[in-house]
Amino acid sequence: MSDSNNLCPICGEGHLQPQVGKNPVEYKGQTTELEFYFSICDACGSEQSDAAQLRANKRAMVAFKKQVDGLLSGAEVRALREKLGLSQADAAKVFGGGPVAFCKYESDDVAQSEAMDKLLRLAAEIPAAFEVLAQRMDAAPVVSPVDWEEVRGWSVEVDISAESSTKRPQLRVVSSSTSMDKPRWRNIAA
Repeated sequence: MSDSNNLCPICGEGHLQPQVGKNPVEYKGQTTELEFYFSICDACGSEQSDAAQLRANKRAMVAFKKQVDGLLSGAEVRALREKLGLSQADAAKVFGGGPVAFCKYESDDVAQSEAMDKLLRLAAEIPAAFEVLAQRMDAAPVVSPVDWEEVRGWSVEVDISAESSTKRPQLRVVSSSTSMDKPRWRNIAA
């Protein structure tokens, strides 16, 4: 940093010295200490943060919120996208969220919605689901699945047993011999 960029904007005399501190934060009853970045003027003692420091502080908080909410971290979103063989732009076409959504998710600038998180996990766990999404978004053939078993069809079973009457119905995707062109949905009642 040059001296002119490092000059304190408050007193105009001192120089800003970068610092790293610990800041206790709480979110939804969970607490932790996050590193936070700031600078201190060696003349007037004022504490301040520049744009890069503020961005780093915000990203740390967003990453902590994702962890508490059970969402994929930025690094996990990136790894999943790369596993699927997608660029950030192609991932946005396939999954939605806007043209720069995956850049923001992966850098922890913003947290993906719970629905987006579930969609990403589904695509990673069920190759046929990813293929359907890719085909519908005109992104196919973006990836040729490596080590994925060919799934000929699928159906969804809903468990509405007496034991689960107080809980939400459980959905389970199961393999079937039905073709992908005509998915079969089946309800299972007690």
